[in-house]
Amino acid sequence: MRGQYEHYNILPLYALGVKPAIMELPEIKAAIDAICRVDNLPIPVIRARPDGSNDDSTMPMDRLKKVNDILDWIASVVGFQKGNVANQREHLILLLANMNIRNSAESTNQLHAETVEKLMATIFKNYKSWCDYLHCESNLRFLEDYDKQQMELIYIALYLLIWGEASNIRFMPECLCYIFHHMSREIYTILFETVTGSKEQLEGRDDEFFLREVISPIYQVLMKEAKRNNKGKASHSNWRNYDDLNEYFWSNKCFHDLSWPLNSKADFFRHSDETHETARRGRSQATIGVYKRKSKTNFVEVRTFLHLYRSFDRMWIFFILALQAMIIIAWSSLGPVGVFFNSDAFENVMTIFITYAFLRFLQATLDIILTWNALRNMKFTQLLRYFLKFVVAAIWVVVLPICYSKSLQNPSGIIKFFTKWAGEWYALFQEPNN
Repeated sequence: MRGQYEHYNILPLYALGVKPAIMELPEIKAAIDAICRVDNLPIPVIRARPDGSNDDSTMPMDRLKKVNDILDWIASVVGFQKGNVANQREHLILLLANMNIRNSAESTNQLHAETVEKLMATIFKNYKSWCDYLHCESNLRFLEDYDKQQMELIYIALYLLIWGEASNIRFMPECLCYIFHHMSREIYTILFETVTGSKEQLEGRDDEFFLREVISPIYQVLMKEAKRNNKGKASHSNWRNYDDLNEYFWSNKCFHDLSWPLNSKADFFRHSDETHETARRGRSQATIGVYKRKSKTNFVEVRTFLHLYRSFDRMWIFFILALQAMIIIAWSSLGPVGVFFNSDAFENVMTIFITYAFLRFLQATLDIILTWNALRNMKFTQLLRYFLKFVVAAIWVVVLPICYSKSLQNPSGIIKFFTKWAGEWYALFQEPNN
C-alpha cells in the first residue's frame, strides 16, 4: 500500500492501480519513455561501507545500483539526494512535455528531436555565455555513434539536479556554471570509457556525496560572510555578499586556484576568522598572511547620500545647467530670445559649460572616493580609466574658466580671480631661465 501514498507534486509517477488521466497524455508518456532509456548506460557498483552497511541495504557486500531512468543513473554516479532526484524528475518530464506539445499540433508518443534541442538552448544559454566570456571550451560534447538525444537529456538532467541541490548557491549562476563545467566533463569521460571499453566497472557514490563535497564547503563561505554583516550594520567593505563571491567565477583564475575537486586552500575559502584563530594560537605573521580574508572584487558600496548624485549624475547635471540658464535669462531684461542676440548676455549663458566641467569633475572625484576600498583589487585598465577620467575632468575645470575670463573685458568676482591667476601663471613660464 505504500506505493499508493508516495509523495508527488503534479505527476503521480508511482501511483498503483488505475493511472490518473494526466499520466495518459501522449506528451507525458513520450517524456517518460525518453528519460527511461538506460540500457546502454553502465550500471554503477555501490561499494560496501567499512562498517558493513549501506544506505538502503545491510548486506556487507558490493552490489549493482538499481537504475530506472537517466536521473537515477546520474544520482548514482554523482551522488544526489533522493528527494532532489524525485523533484527534478517531475520537473524535467513537465518541461519536455510542455515544449513537445508546443512544437507539434498533434500529440504523439514520441519526443521530437527539436524539443530537446530547444530545451538545451534555453537551459544552457548562460553557461555558453560564461564559456565565451572566459574563452574556455564548452564541455557540452557528444560521442560519435552514440544516442545524441540521450546525452542531451543527461546534460539537462545533470544541470537540473545541480540546481535543485544547490540551495542558496543557486543565487550564484556563474558558480553553478563552474560546477556543471567540471561535472559534465566527468560524465562525458564515463560515457567515453564505456563506449571504448577502457573501464569495466563504474563505482557509484552515496546520496549525500555532492552535498557534502561540493555544496557544503561553498555554503560555509556564504554563511561566514553573512555573519560578518552584523545584521546589516557592518560596512560593505568588511564582508562579501552573493555578487562578490560570484564574481570569483568571472575569471580564469578560478580554474587554476579552485580547481576540481574543490581545493580547500583556495582564495575563495579564505576568511578573517581563520586569521584571528591563527593569531590566537601564536603563529608567525607570515603564516597569518596566508589565511588573510579574500577582499571585495570590483565594487564596495559606501553608505552616503552622495550616491544620489553619482548614480543619477546625468539627470542632476541637466537640472543644474537648465536652472542656471533659466536664472540668467530671467535676470536679463532682454527676454528669452533677445539674450541670444546680445553678446554680453550670451556670454553669461555660456557659463553653463564651466558649471558642467565642475560637475563632471565632482562626478570623477566621487568615483574614486566611493570605490577607494576596491581600488587595490581592480585591474590596471580599470585603474587607468578612473585616473584618466579624473585628469581630463581636472584639465577642463582649469581650461574653461581661463578661456572664458580671457574673453571678458571687465571681469568681476570669481572670473576676475581666474584671470589674475592665469596671468600670473603665464608670466611665470615666460621668465627667462636663470
